Amino acid sequence: MRKTREYQALFEACSQEGCPICRLALEGTRRYLASWKYDLFTDVSIRGELRRTQGFCHRHSWQLANMGAHLQLAQAYRDIVTDAIEQLKRGNDMAAPPSGSLLRRFFDNRREQQPACPACVQQAKAEGHLIHTLRKALLEEEFYQHIQASDGLCLEHYRLACELKLPDTPSGDWQSLLRKMQLACLQRLDEQLGEMIRKHDYRFKDEARGDEMVSWKKATGLIAGEDDRP
Repeated sequence: MRKTREYQALFEACSQEGCPICRLALEGTRRYLASWKYDLFTDVSIRGELRRTQGFCHRHSWQLANMGAHLQLAQAYRDIVTDAIEQLKRGNDMAAPPSGSLLRRFFDNRREQQPACPACVQQAKAEGHLIHTLRKALLEEEFYQHIQASDGLCLEHYRLACELKLPDTPSGDWQSLLRKMQLACLQRLDEQLGEMIRKHDYRFKDEARGDEMVSWKKATGLIAGEDDRP
C-alpha cells in the first residue's frame, strides 16, 4: 500500500506502549481542541455547529476548560444559553441535540448492544429517584425559592425532569414551576456571561471582578454536565 503520512504515523505509534489508534486519535483531538481554543472558536460556521449540537460533549468540554479556554467557552456557550432562554420564553421544552454523524450513530448502536455498565445503571436509578423527588419538591414554596436561587439544572437533567416517565408522578403544576425556575437561572447566568465577556475587553480591564468571572464554569457544567473528576 501507499506509505501515506497516516500510515507512517500508525507505523511509528505501533512501537509505543498502548493502542496505536487510541494514541493517534487522542493526539488529533487535542490538536483540534487547541486550534479551536486559539482560532476556530470565532469561526461563524463552527459556532453555528456548536449551537446545533448544544456544545461539546462532557469530556471535551472539560478538556477545553483544563486547557484554559475559559473565555472561549463563555462566548460559545452563551449562544446556547440564549437559545435555551428563547425556547423557555416561548413555552417550549428544550429539544435534545441531534445524535451526530452516521459513524457516531454506528458506534452508539454497537455500544447499546453491550450489557450496561453497573455504575451507569446505578447512576440512572439515582437520577430517576432524584427527579421524582424534585417534581414533588417544586410544589413546596420553600424548596422552590431555594432552587430558583441556585444554578439550576444542567440541560440534560432539565430535559429528563420534563420527559422521564415515572410512576406516581405528583399532581399539581410542577412542569410550569420547573420551566419558570430554569428560565430564571438561565437568565441570571446569561447576564453573568455577558459581564465576564465585557470585562475581558481591555477598556474595562480595571473594573472590579466578582462571581461573573466563574460563569464560564457554570455554563460548561450546565451544557455538558458537571465536572466529575475527584
